[in-house]
Amino acid sequence: MTPAIRVVDLVKRFGGVTAVDHVSFAVAKGELVSLLGPSGCGKTTTLRCIGGYEPPTSGAVEIGGRIVNDVPVHHRDIGMVFQNYALFPHKSVADNVGFALKMRGVARDERRRRVAEALALVEMPGYEARYPAQLSGGQRQRVALARALIHRPSVLLLDEPLANLDRKLRQSMRVELKLIQEKVGISTLFVTHDQEEALVMSDRVAVMDGGRIHQLAPPSDVYHRPATPFVATFIGETNYLQGRVVTVAAGVATVRTAGDHDVTVPAVDGCVPGRDIAITVRPERIDIARRASAAAPNRVTGTVEFVTYLGASASYRVIVAGGQRLHVTQPLTTDRPPFAEGDTVELSWMPDRGLVVV
Repeated sequence: MTPAIRVVDLVKRFGGVTAVDHVSFAVAKGELVSLLGPSGCGKTTTLRCIGGYEPPTSGAVEIGGRIVNDVPVHHRDIGMVFQNYALFPHKSVADNVGFALKMRGVARDERRRRVAEALALVEMPGYEARYPAQLSGGQRQRVALARALIHRPSVLLLDEPLANLDRKLRQSMRVELKLIQEKVGISTLFVTHDQEEALVMSDRVAVMDGGRIHQLAPPSDVYHRPATPFVATFIGETNYLQGRVVTVAAGVATVRTAGDHDVTVPAVDGCVPGRDIAITVRPERIDIARRASAAAPNRVTGTVEFVTYLGASASYRVIVAGGQRLHVTQPLTTDRPPFAEGDTVELSWMPDRGLVVV
């Protein structure tokens, strides 16, 4: 099946700076793919090249199987929602939403009907006569989305549309936005720097840095099976242990880390004795106790240096032998009171809770 969007070996340079460096990926019909990465990683520039707002230096952009490198924005069959929403302040909600239809010469009665449909889709019926200044941030975001969808484009491009909302509203709107996208069934490319946002909303996540895609995979794979050290440290919080492989047997590698801790982890290609590697372990996958079971694998003793109370859970920073600091997150219950700073604790985790990144 022809993908809704295909990017082939895309390069974009600004003078001597390469913003997008040979990027290739595809978005299937009905799929939501996020471009996720830190500021300056090339995600917004990639989106703008797809939308026609920036010409590629080289490579190809296809929409619906058609190369659109030289096609103007208004002929690319896209809907676009900008970070600042780009609503006309002097136009009513109805005129903002129906603007694209007016430019296409759609009759007034048909425009009115489709504006009502679009506003109902984003749960804003009855707001036709209001102006942007009379709306909240979340309402303006919904109006911008209705405007992008009203001409029924084949592709929706979203450039950090939730960035200007407060945290609580952002959490609510990302769910609503995903539900609308699924209801309409539109192929969507979503740019964000918010890791949680990308993990919640996406069918697949493309993690970018330095103008390149480091990993393109479903959210669970990106989180639990990062492909590179950058992905491992950028997505969520993780413990990053460096060490040297001591032995490999029966698919399990023993790695000696700082402080002469021997850590066991599933071996991967490249795990050979004598090689320096890195291991990542998520904080929520480490158990913390006054005293761990004698049979517990990967057991280390440490001292609680800092405690962060998070309501339903607590986060601990623990110093272990060799000066390594490990972060541990533990749910709080009435029968498991939190540890305090200065407590001596034992940390342990199963071998399959760690991951080798080479």
